[in-house]
Amino acid sequence: MLTSEQFDRTRKLALQLAGIELYDRHRELLAIRGRRLGIRDTAGIEALLGAAEEGDPRANRQLIGLVTTNFTDFFRHPRHFEAAAEQAVRAVRCRGQARLWSTAAATGEEPYSLAMALIEVFGRDDPPANILATDIDTEALAIAARGEYGDRSLQTLPLKRRARFFAETAGAARQCIIAAVRLLVEFRTLNLIGKEWKVEGTFDVIFCRNVLMYLESRHRCAVLERLASLLAPDGLLMIDPTEHLGKAGHLFTQVADAVYRRRGASCPQHNEIDL
Repeated sequence: MLTSEQFDRTRKLALQLAGIELYDRHRELLAIRGRRLGIRDTAGIEALLGAAEEGDPRANRQLIGLVTTNFTDFFRHPRHFEAAAEQAVRAVRCRGQARLWSTAAATGEEPYSLAMALIEVFGRDDPPANILATDIDTEALAIAARGEYGDRSLQTLPLKRRARFFAETAGAARQCIIAAVRLLVEFRTLNLIGKEWKVEGTFDVIFCRNVLMYLESRHRCAVLERLASLLAPDGLLMIDPTEHLGKAGHLFTQVADAVYRRRGASCPQHNEIDL
């Protein structure tokens, strides 16, 4: 679908708008995503690229949807959620409140999984915690905010959790997250390579999974530096097990598989995570 010239322009825009580095192996993937977005020929991609290059906000949003990956599941890498919930309990004991951040929330499965884990570990529908869920893709966030999922999205959830945290919707094939889970999550648009992050305070847990692998190395390091500055002294950073910290590795100490603390910071009674 993309000519060589169009692919080069797409690469430049992906780097400019989202810090994403595309390679030749991504050509076919972009073609598949383009068809899903209704872009079926070179004329369609030409129109999109031209508008994005002129700074059209709608075209920029569509192009971000083309180059970003929203692959996610409920409780993907389950032990991360166990560790996050345990860290939240420790934070509440120390500070009375826990703050967690899903930096690439996509269509919501990750932050909602965090909310379910918190409700379970605290044994109450209103745990003393809140979750910030951000993403660069506004359309994905709109799906997340609706909190409605079909059987394909829910297939990884045990029936007990589905019964506890979901309710039937008017559409027979979809279920909706219950209010208690939704109330713990705040959705907000955020570009990780943007100059300004509208994020306040520090976090006890930060999830930045399935993101770093797509960022150009300079942007990856800058993002990790900023995340380190927003971690509480004993806070945890979760990345995908297939990712690495690159040049920012000196900022963190690994405590479990794809789980890190800011280097030089430790929790007096819990220096290791038992996973």
